[in-house]
Amino acid sequence: MLKNIIFDFNGTLIDDGYLCFEIEHYIFKSLGSNINLTFDEYKNLFVHPVSDYYKRLGLKDNNGIYHKINEEFFSEYEKRQRDEAHLFPGAIETLEKLKEKGFNLYILSATEINLLKKQLDFLGILSYFDELIASSKKDAKGKGEYGKEFAVRHNLNCENTLMIGDTLHDYDVSKVLGVNVLLFDQGHNSKKVLEETGAKVVSSYDQILNYILNFNN
Repeated sequence: MLKNIIFDFNGTLIDDGYLCFEIEHYIFKSLGSNINLTFDEYKNLFVHPVSDYYKRLGLKDNNGIYHKINEEFFSEYEKRQRDEAHLFPGAIETLEKLKEKGFNLYILSATEINLLKKQLDFLGILSYFDELIASSKKDAKGKGEYGKEFAVRHNLNCENTLMIGDTLHDYDVSKVLGVNVLLFDQGHNSKKVLEETGAKVVSSYDQILNYILNFNN
């Protein structure tokens, strides 16, 4: 029986896919790059780590350009996220229902932990989570190592744990942790890309809640 629910944050709880796409487009243009994607193309190409995404776009890491992009990205994101990134419809209601049902709720995110706390507090959902599993610095690395440390520390029962995320990386992390996975196609990867994993893919928080509550039926 499911007991633990691990949420990704960006693109899963918070609807920031288009904002991230816009910021990247702005940075690429400022660097004089001719990279010009549509949002659909972005959702088909985006991968973690972000350095692999840049390589997919044909962008070479000359003179530390990847680091420069990341620094500019986080700076711009912090300026804009409060006004332009909001919770997905039904997210709060789902968290409330899951807490009422006695689930343990966690967030596993590549977001720097202090920024993550600020975002969750601003969005009014920090109190729903039993623990935040996140980066200690703005390095845009993957989440596998953070997740493994968490799993060992809590002696996590993989069979009663579900990870919910919006990217191929979330799927990969779920496999590393050995937990169940549910993928959400309204974030940073498209439905087509996510379905290629063979995992269950949903498009709304109603579907997320129904999946969790009916998991053992």
